[in-house]
Amino acid sequence: PPQSRPVVEKLLTMKTSLVQMLARYRHGKSLFALFLFIAGLVIFGWTYPRKFLFIINPLELGSGLFLALYIAKCLSLALIDAIMEIYLAWQYKDKPLPYRANTGAVGLEKLELIDTIYLSINSMLEFIFSAQVLRLVISDDPNMAWHPRDLSLLNTLPALYLIFAIDDFFYAPAHKFMHLSWFYPYVHKHHHRQNLPTRGYLDAGNEHPIEQVIGLSCLWTALHIVAKITGLHAATIITHFLLYAILALLNHTNYDVQFHFFGFKYSVRAHEMHHRYPQSNLAQYFMIWDMLLGSYKPYIDGSASSSFPLREKKNILHSSFEKIQ
Repeated sequence: PPQSRPVVEKLLTMKTSLVQMLARYRHGKSLFALFLFIAGLVIFGWTYPRKFLFIINPLELGSGLFLALYIAKCLSLALIDAIMEIYLAWQYKDKPLPYRANTGAVGLEKLELIDTIYLSINSMLEFIFSAQVLRLVISDDPNMAWHPRDLSLLNTLPALYLIFAIDDFFYAPAHKFMHLSWFYPYVHKHHHRQNLPTRGYLDAGNEHPIEQVIGLSCLWTALHIVAKITGLHAATIITHFLLYAILALLNHTNYDVQFHFFGFKYSVRAHEMHHRYPQSNLAQYFMIWDMLLGSYKPYIDGSASSSFPLREKKNILHSSFEKIQ
């Protein structure tokens, strides 16, 4: 209708102004993607309020209990992070990652406001996801169990192994997708501002909320598949969440931790290589998926005898300059 044209024109003008403003800001594309993400949530909540509330609060918790459990979740992660930092400093103090020891290179040394904002949003997304998983466990799904008498050989250790393997099976190509040139600047680039992670959970969780949703969607899919294959017990899921948190924060430290277990080849070196060479080592734990995708890259330690590309020498010079500044 003619009377709506001024409103539409005003909205288009606002959109153009917003895009131009964000384009001048170095985090502009990332914030523009966040704006679209939040706008999508608002529209969905406005259109389907009951479905939206179910997604946000699947257990129908009261506001007080919701907040208390969220705080408990945050404190638990902070405690895990602190315990692991103490353990790693004691056990691996003489085992830093070779590249850093050989080159003196450093990563992003100071977090900004945008990092704090994304960490806060992702923290809430993690809590909502955990609530959704709990709702799934206590549902009538015959493949899910929570009572101790329902523990079995299949729904424990084999199920735990499969969760990690299948999660990475979906995550590796999803991660590859996030590195596509038209998508990367808006979402995944934020996480790669840190080219040499050191802070554990803070560097692991410092990603765009859209990336957080993509990662959790891979895990959600893996849980459903494993439940149909072996069945899933609540104890297995809790154990997975604990190990997942520990391994994620380990991946973002500067300690040379590595171990192998029936194809589960874990190494902090592999993920450091991903931060140095973003198109490589896209899986989190099972490098077999990268070998199949052709994206696996062995570790380069930065020593004089290693293959040490010019690009990395520039990174060291840039890091040194930032340190002086």
